[in-house]
Amino acid sequence: MKRIAFIILYICASVLVIQAQEPRFIFDNDSTKTEAPAPQRASNSKTPSVNLDSLNKVPPAVPAWNIDPRLGERIPIPMDTMLYGFHRESLVEGQGLAIGYLGNWGSPAYSKLFIEQDDASLFQFLDPYKFYYKTPGNQRFLSTKQPYSNIMYQSGGSRQSKEERFTGEISISFDKHLTVGFDIDYVYSRGFYQYNPDKQINYDFYAAYVSDKYQMHAFVANNNFTHSENGGILYDGYLNGTDPDNVGKDNTLSFQTHLSETWNYLRGKHLYMTNKYNLGYEKEGTEKFIPVASVILTNSYTDQRRRFYSRNVEALDEFYNYTPPSINTASAPVNDQMAYYSFKNTLAVSLNEGFRDWVKFGLTAFIEQDMRIFRMPGENFRWITTNDHSQKATFIGGVLSKEKGEFLRYNLYADLGVFGYNAGEYKLKADISTTINIKGQKAIVKANGYIKSLVPQFFQQDFSSKYHNWKNNDFSDTRRVFVGGEIYIPHTETRLSGGVENIKNYIYYKKTDLSVANAQYIHQEGENIQVISLRLDQNLHYGILHWDNQVSFQTSTNTDVIPVPKLSLYTNLYIKAKLAKVLTMQLGVDAHYHTKYYALGYDPALGQFVNQTDKEVGNFPFSTVYANFHLKKTRFFVMMYNVAKDFGDSNYFTVPTYPVNPMIFKFGLSWNFNN
Repeated sequence: MKRIAFIILYICASVLVIQAQEPRFIFDNDSTKTEAPAPQRASNSKTPSVNLDSLNKVPPAVPAWNIDPRLGERIPIPMDTMLYGFHRESLVEGQGLAIGYLGNWGSPAYSKLFIEQDDASLFQFLDPYKFYYKTPGNQRFLSTKQPYSNIMYQSGGSRQSKEERFTGEISISFDKHLTVGFDIDYVYSRGFYQYNPDKQINYDFYAAYVSDKYQMHAFVANNNFTHSENGGILYDGYLNGTDPDNVGKDNTLSFQTHLSETWNYLRGKHLYMTNKYNLGYEKEGTEKFIPVASVILTNSYTDQRRRFYSRNVEALDEFYNYTPPSINTASAPVNDQMAYYSFKNTLAVSLNEGFRDWVKFGLTAFIEQDMRIFRMPGENFRWITTNDHSQKATFIGGVLSKEKGEFLRYNLYADLGVFGYNAGEYKLKADISTTINIKGQKAIVKANGYIKSLVPQFFQQDFSSKYHNWKNNDFSDTRRVFVGGEIYIPHTETRLSGGVENIKNYIYYKKTDLSVANAQYIHQEGENIQVISLRLDQNLHYGILHWDNQVSFQTSTNTDVIPVPKLSLYTNLYIKAKLAKVLTMQLGVDAHYHTKYYALGYDPALGQFVNQTDKEVGNFPFSTVYANFHLKKTRFFVMMYNVAKDFGDSNYFTVPTYPVNPMIFKFGLSWNFNN
C-alpha cells in the first residue's frame, strides 16, 4: 500500500506542476528527430565515445546532454532511444550483448565482453551495480520550454515472486538558461528463488544553467541497495527435475539454497558541481558572443558505505569451509562494514576551438586534488573498532581536441599522478574519427586506443573482514595497452568494431578454499595477457519484417586469469508496423546466447565476481516473445520471458549456481506528461 500511495502521490504532483504552467511547447515521442553529432570524449571504456548513429541528423525536440564529470563539458545525447525494443529496458540482459547476473533485476551484474569492462573503481563494492546507479557522467540534463515529466512502471511474476520497478522524472526550465529536475528509481524484486530479493531506491536532484558566458551543472544523488544473498541454488538439477530432493522443476521457491538470512547493503551519496566561466568578445556587427578561453572549477564529494551482515553464521562458515578460531566469534553475527569518502577539486583552463577561423583545435589543462578516507573493520572484524586509512592524490593533465568539422575529429587526453598515493600513475588516450564515401554514401571510421599504468586500488592491497583478509604491499602497477577501431555504414546499418589489448600485472579474484593455509582470493598475474575482440552489428529488413543481429568473438591468451565466452550473440526477429497512423507496433522474438566457458562466479562476502573452474555456463538461449506498442506519449509492452527454459538441460544460468528467472509474464508502461 505504501508503494501504491507513493506512485499516486508522484503522479498527482506531476500533473499539478504541468497544469501550473502555460503550455508553450509540445513534445511528441513520435518525432523522428534525434541528436546532433556528439563530440568525442576520452573515457575509461574501450567502446567508442562518439555516437556514430548521429550522422546527418537534426537536433532533438528536447535538447538533452551528459557532462564530462571532470571538466563539465556538455555531450549531446538522444532524448529517447526506446521507440522500439522498450521491453529490453526491463531486463538485465537488455543492458548489453552478454551479461552475467544473479537472477533478477537489481542484482549484481557484469558484462561478459572484456572490451566493455571498466577499471576497478576506488570503492569496488559498487562496481557490480553500475547498471543501476547515477553518476554525474551518466546523469541526463534537459532543457525544456515547458515542464516535462515521465513515469514508468514495470512488473512481472506472481504475488510471492513479483518483480516491480517504478521510475519517475520531472524537469522544469524557468527560462532559456536555468533547468532543474528530479529523478527516482524504485525497485522491489521479491525473487523466484529463496532468499534472493533485491530492493533499491535511488533518487537525484539536478540543476543546469547554460548561457554564453557562464555554465553551471549541479547534481545531488543518493543510492540505496539491499541485496539478499542466497549463495546460489544447492543443485543445478533443480532446473530439469533431476535433483535428489525431487521438488519439481517449476517449484522454484522450494529450491534449497546455500545461504539464508544474509544481506549486502550499500548506501551512499554524491554531491557534485561544476562551474565554467567563458572569456571572449562579441563578434563585430552581431550580438553573438565568441568564447576565447574558459576557466572551469569542479567540486565533488562522495560518501559510500557497504555492510555485509548475516544471522546464519553457521551456513556461511560451511559455505566458505571456514573454522572459527573460538566459540564466541562463531556465535556472533557477521557484520563486516567498509566505507569510502572522497572530496575532489579540479581547476582547468581551456583555449576554445574556433574562436578564430585559423584556430582548428581546443586545448585544456587541469590540476586535480583528491582527498580520500577508507574505513574497514578493526579488531575481531567488528564495526565497534575501525581502521581508517587516508589518501591524497594530485593529478595534472590536458586535452587536445577537435570537435568541429565533418572529415576529421580527434580527442587526445593525458593525465599523470604527481603527488600522493597515485604518484607515477598515468593515462594516455586517443580517439580519432573521419568520414569516408562508400558507393556514394557516407560512413564513419574511428580509431581509438590508450596506454595506462594504474596503481592498485586500496581494497586490492588491503582488506580486512571475517572471511577474507589480505595485505598486498608488493602488488605492481597494472599496465594496459589497447588499440581498436570501428567502421559504421548507416545506409546498410552495419557496424564493425574490435580491438586488441595487452595487460600486464592484471589483478583478479579467484575462488579459493579458505581451509587451506594462507589461502587468498586476490591474485596478480605478472605475465602479459592478450585479449582480442571483434564485433559485428547488422540490421536487416524487408518491408515490415526486421532482423537485428549482434555477434561478438573474443579470445584470451590466458583463460584461467581472463575467461571470456568465445562467441556471444543477440538476435531479434520482429515485424514493425503502424496501425491507424498513430499506433506503432513491434511484435517479435529475441534471444541471447553465448558458448560454454568457465564464467565468473559470485562471492557474497566480497560482493564481487570471481574466477572459478568448478562449473561452465552457456550454450543456452535466453529467449523472449514480446509486443511493444507506442501511442503518442505512451509506450507499453507485454512479454513472456525465458520461453526456452526447457531447452536442452534447462541450464539457464548466466553465473554458476545462480539461475535467471523462469518463464514469466511481464508488462510495462511509460507515460510522458506534456502540454
